[in-house]
Amino acid sequence: MDTKKLLVVGGLGVGAYIVYKGLQLRQAAKDISVYIQGVDFDIFKTQRNFRIIPKMVIVNPIATSIKISNIYGNLTDDSGNVFGYFQTGPVTVQSGSVAVKIPIVVNGVNSFLAIMDAVTNSKWPKLTISYTISLAGGIIPIKNKITFDTGAFQKAINYF
Repeated sequence: MDTKKLLVVGGLGVGAYIVYKGLQLRQAAKDISVYIQGVDFDIFKTQRNFRIIPKMVIVNPIATSIKISNIYGNLTDDSGNVFGYFQTGPVTVQSGSVAVKIPIVVNGVNSFLAIMDAVTNSKWPKLTISYTISLAGGIIPIKNKITFDTGAFQKAINYF
């Protein structure tokens, strides 16, 4: 076999592999599921701010590992106040699922006013995490939102 035929066969093999991996990523992007499995809080007295740390669980629907370039987004309340932004950096999800802690530093006057309003008027806000999961170096973005009602925490606390 001459060199040109070897190059064509090699190119076809590499192309087929790239198409196969692309289809796997596309399927993963379509079937990936995310949910929040709990929330922690940290208070920094010296910096006069605090962090809300939701634990995001990412479920991998395919048998191979998925490399996520970044998970980024923000946390808002039902009035549109932005409490903070987050960014995780690279995450690898093996077959199954992985839990990723997402620290969100809450700062700003709007956040403080919204929290004080909730405390003084017993109006617990609905919080929304808007996020983007970047697959394949950002070529395949998965954008979604998760909303949870913090009033459920108040009801649970009052129950006990």
